[in-house]
Amino acid sequence: MRPLAMITVGQSPRDDLVPYMEEVFTRKVPIWQGGVLDGLSREAMADLAPDPGETPIVALLRDGTSTTLSHKKILPRVQSLVNDAVAADASLIVILCGADWTALKSPTLIVNPGRVFPSIISALATGWKIGVIKPSAGQLDAAKKQFADRGIDAIVTAASPYTGAQRLRDVRTAAETLRDAGVDLVWMTCVGMDEAMRGVVQEVTGKPVILARTILARIIDEFLAAGKVTVS
Repeated sequence: MRPLAMITVGQSPRDDLVPYMEEVFTRKVPIWQGGVLDGLSREAMADLAPDPGETPIVALLRDGTSTTLSHKKILPRVQSLVNDAVAADASLIVILCGADWTALKSPTLIVNPGRVFPSIISALATGWKIGVIKPSAGQLDAAKKQFADRGIDAIVTAASPYTGAQRLRDVRTAAETLRDAGVDLVWMTCVGMDEAMRGVVQEVTGKPVILARTILARIIDEFLAAGKVTVS
């Protein structure tokens, strides 16, 4: 059976995420994983940091800590991993990051959360006040603009999923801000955000909470049901 390729912008394997997604899948499939930061030293990672004023990408490291990266600097490394996945005969390639990866080229279909997520959430949120939780405060301005450009009333907060137990305290603070703003539903944007974080947000806000990792897993499962997925 051809593998499903999952590419993370941090280090692989994503043991915090991939097993959860496999539980959502309705069929078993071999998983090929690759990470943008695999094999890199801390010094080399620092060279991939965002420039001043650039919206950062938050990346999980194997030791549980995180770092921030520049989209434009890591794009060639993501493309190299896509090429490796194609060489491994992947049936589908998934980028485990909510940034936009439209610039990637591949003869195999790529699931690009940066295009998929905004379309789904915008469709659900139109006419409602949406609360948004990003993984980094450095992403707030870009997120506010993204929703404003779509004519959606959004309150945007941040809570990193990569701070151990602290993540639950931080997401509670974010949820309290959203509750006080009177949001109608909450969008947790990062695939690193887990069910424990969602539980806190639901408890605090009493509103529906949409989790990025679950949406992504269900979309992947639809493709897996179709069997071989390639484009010419």
